[in-house]
Amino acid sequence: MLSIDWCENNYDVTHYIAEFFNSLSSFSMILVGLAGVYLHSNFEKRFILTFGSIIVVGIGSIAFHGTLLYPLQMLDEVPMVYSVLTAAYCCVEDRSYRRYGTWFPVSIALYGMFTTLVMLLAGPENHMLEFVVFQSSFIFVILVVFSHIIKSYADLKTESIRRLYHYAAIGALISYGCWNVDFRLCHTMQNLPMGLWNPQLHAAWHVGASATSYMLTLLICYHRQENLGRQPMVAWKAGFLPYVVVEHQKAT
Repeated sequence: MLSIDWCENNYDVTHYIAEFFNSLSSFSMILVGLAGVYLHSNFEKRFILTFGSIIVVGIGSIAFHGTLLYPLQMLDEVPMVYSVLTAAYCCVEDRSYRRYGTWFPVSIALYGMFTTLVMLLAGPENHMLEFVVFQSSFIFVILVVFSHIIKSYADLKTESIRRLYHYAAIGALISYGCWNVDFRLCHTMQNLPMGLWNPQLHAAWHVGASATSYMLTLLICYHRQENLGRQPMVAWKAGFLPYVVVEHQKAT
């Protein structure tokens, strides 16, 4: 059962991997997820789960783009829905007290289960229906997360967090632009003038989305620590990898 196909030529680099560059770029999700788990291992489990879910998305993306099989497309898309749902939970339940009761996480779980069920029932016979359900569900939750972050950081004062906020916004716009160009203008990308090579913008989307997901999770984590009165700050590992530290930690 073949899944939706992307703009990269299939088996162009090796006979063993359907979309070589899309598969290779998916490792960026695993890397940022592992970095997030490692650098924030002393934080609440909700953030370990959120960073960990990015790793799962990366594994599913590698399996999907490496084979283009429909069941493995589900292994890519379904974890994406649950990953943004965990981020949404962290956004909404960000106070020092529990704002909502058990119904909220239960509702999030039911939303994910319902989306999963519809996607599975659509099956490979209804690619577009499955794709539209996935996209609409995913984008809706993403908008919830983005609106929360915009509201939380409407009045930026700290330079380090302002810079991270701007990096995340720019990364999100560029990455989404790459995805759209690759998806909607594939014929143009495959036939660039002067024999130019296809820039593999879906692979660029993977890398950009990985970095953006990491930074958005940092922003959510930072705001949560502020609400807990833990005096957070943004530090940079080796000068290029940002992470959140609190007053009792030593920034390195």
